[in-house]
Amino acid sequence: MNINYSVIAVSLFMAGATAFAEESKPALSLKGFGTLGASGMDNDSLKFRRDIKQGRGVDSGWGIDTDSRLGLQVDADFGNAWHATVQWVARNYTGDFVEQNLDWAFLRWRPRDDLDIRAGRMGFDVFMLSEYRDVGYAYPWIRPPHEFYAGLPVYHFDGMDIAQKFAVGEGQLTVKVFGGYSFNQVPIGLSDQADQSYTLAGVKLAYEQGNWNARIGYNYSLNNLELSTLHPLMNALNDPALGAVWPDASTLAGKMSSKDKAVHFSSIGLTYDDGQWLAQAEGSYIHSELDVYRSVASGYLSLGRRVGKVTLYTLLGISETLNDRTNVSTPLAPVPALLELRNAADLALNSNGVDQKSVSLGLRWDVIENVDLKTQWSHYWLGNNGSALWLRPATGAAADSVNVWSVGMDFIF
Repeated sequence: MNINYSVIAVSLFMAGATAFAEESKPALSLKGFGTLGASGMDNDSLKFRRDIKQGRGVDSGWGIDTDSRLGLQVDADFGNAWHATVQWVARNYTGDFVEQNLDWAFLRWRPRDDLDIRAGRMGFDVFMLSEYRDVGYAYPWIRPPHEFYAGLPVYHFDGMDIAQKFAVGEGQLTVKVFGGYSFNQVPIGLSDQADQSYTLAGVKLAYEQGNWNARIGYNYSLNNLELSTLHPLMNALNDPALGAVWPDASTLAGKMSSKDKAVHFSSIGLTYDDGQWLAQAEGSYIHSELDVYRSVASGYLSLGRRVGKVTLYTLLGISETLNDRTNVSTPLAPVPALLELRNAADLALNSNGVDQKSVSLGLRWDVIENVDLKTQWSHYWLGNNGSALWLRPATGAAADSVNVWSVGMDFIF
């Protein structure tokens, strides 16, 4: 689908501005955030990337585009009830540079102080960092925990959400429901990219009281497109001539299909911050009906301590694929061309596993107001066929453990 959804979202923003400009002059504001970071690792058999939306990574040669980014946000208030926001982030992501980096472009109506109704392009709000995933200044680490966030390439969707707030005990409960459409472009291997399209719906429950913040999220996504990079392989497997020498060929092609198959994402999170001690934990389960994208359980725990302007922290993470490998049968005739096709099918169905654990130590120094410096060391253990969150070469064995060092400066304005 070639629709430019950034044009639709920005048009909605401009329509809201036009509708209310005659009633009151809008109050405009410009905000921004960014990170200048550098990362490197001690191994060249893998390339580290912030998340699977990135088509480039770093190895033993250090790079600056894994974490470096710049975001700009324009807000417009039209009286007390109407508000519009556009946020665009320049970053290293696969796909159209303008459209894929447009995260927010929505119009909000607040008929009451406890009710928000939004339409346009909004954040994918089912985890703790939904509203500030790219704002490095908002969290202690150099980047969001890798095991939990690196496998989530969806940053935004086009649609609507409704959020209602309730006073519960001494705290506040927020219930949000949302639905819409998401178009996403992701890298495949080291050189290709694929379009992804989802129809989605979800709900979020968040409760805040004192130093505590808890949330539960669920999202249902239905795939609208086949992975274009698999079309040649699927067409070859569906060739009727293969039936006599490879009876399972068409069945394997069906397993590669992604259209009209669903992905269910469930998450739970808890944070504590009293100004000195801070703790955060999240867990998620992705139940996938796709054989080329396996079901995964992920989680992390972070503990930190502020001492003046310095924050020391540690981070533990884990992510595990739960499905068994797909059994790819061997053709009855050991013809080299058929064996090559069989190996390609095995690679497509069984090379996307995640088996990863990590420990990180880091330091954040709030140098001046709105500016911090960070450094972080992370050690990763990777199981057999468990490096799907990383960029891997086409041939050769990947390392089973690596170290990643990172430094960075975050700022907001």
